[in-house]
Amino acid sequence: MEVLGKPGAPPAPPGGPNLARGEVTLPALAVFETALENNVELMARYSREHGFDLAPHGKTTMVPAILRRQLRAGAWGITVADVAQAKVALAAGSPRVLIANEVVARRDIEWLGLALGPGRAELICLVDSLAGVELLEGGLAGLEAPRPLGVLVELGVPGGRCGARSVEDACRVAAAVGSAPHLKLLGVEGYEGGLGSDRSPETLGRVDAYLGSLRLLARELAGRAAFGGQEPFVVSAGGSKYFDRVAALLGPGADYGGHRARLVVRAGCYVTHDHGAYEAVSPLPAGGSGGRARLRPALEVWADVLSAPEPGRAIVGLGKRDVSFDLGLPRPLRLARAGGSGVEELRDVSVVALDDQHGYLRLGRGGPPGGLRPGDRVGFGISHPCTVFDKFGEVLLVDDSYGVIERLPTCFR
Repeated sequence: MEVLGKPGAPPAPPGGPNLARGEVTLPALAVFETALENNVELMARYSREHGFDLAPHGKTTMVPAILRRQLRAGAWGITVADVAQAKVALAAGSPRVLIANEVVARRDIEWLGLALGPGRAELICLVDSLAGVELLEGGLAGLEAPRPLGVLVELGVPGGRCGARSVEDACRVAAAVGSAPHLKLLGVEGYEGGLGSDRSPETLGRVDAYLGSLRLLARELAGRAAFGGQEPFVVSAGGSKYFDRVAALLGPGADYGGHRARLVVRAGCYVTHDHGAYEAVSPLPAGGSGGRARLRPALEVWADVLSAPEPGRAIVGLGKRDVSFDLGLPRPLRLARAGGSGVEELRDVSVVALDDQHGYLRLGRGGPPGGLRPGDRVGFGISHPCTVFDKFGEVLLVDDSYGVIERLPTCFR
């Protein structure tokens, strides 16, 4: 049996529960302290070296303790998807909250207006239409907001999600913002992550072309003095798939017609990385070569083996309500035998189906000797961190020997 663990790993509190010894109710989501810290520090260093600011997308974890780690490492602010998440980011102490979405509901606009008081954190949201500008301006004017709301004009792609569909349309939206007394145009925004899920030349070509259009929009608006002479203006893009292309095409070397831009990257999934979709496409995969520092998968979901009803099959207490499955099924990684305390690597075992709260495992010839037995515990790697954190009210911060260091609450609705 190979016992996992690394000398010098942050120790769990003496006498605290240990996941490997079966002292935690399963299913449970574990986050490795050392991998988490590696990823936070690595991305902070990468942003400094490549000349951009980092506003990590908080929707990935919605764990205030993790958001605060990212802020302590130098994050410019926290990105969120909606007003409910913005409240969490503010409570976590972020000096800036970028709502990377359009805000159109009356109650949400009212909250923005009330949160714009003197001495409070900076709030920014997106606009992509004349109707959206009218809704924001009308709502804020009715509240007599004490200062303008910062907005970024979003550029999208035909057939995609939000965002003006052309540079020309985006310029018209920007002009409307310039005529709105309660709004302030801070820059432009886009999202390239929806253009692909691989690093083929064709996909990277689409990503680069889109980023080129976003750069063109920023240069055009700066040339029209649409930002009111404010420089650097904000150019924001970058999920966790193609932040290297974003840095190369929109960073310090980009041509903005002699004007200065601040590039803000909104990557989120880097903070925990994964064993699936993001490992396959990240610029800094754990399995990469070249001797450079790498992101490390920090997440495992653990579940009990409930039944071994027939040869080559086992059923675990982990299903669609417990683990992400939208970008790939979970991957069995580790085994802790019932009554034991060690952890061994699993080989030739795969998840073939999920019910609501059951997982179907297929065991191959190279699987664990004696198969899997009821009471055993299995640790799974996941694909797509964003859709696993929301399934748990808390995550377990663990050391590399699975000792629980701290229980971290999540803040999803």
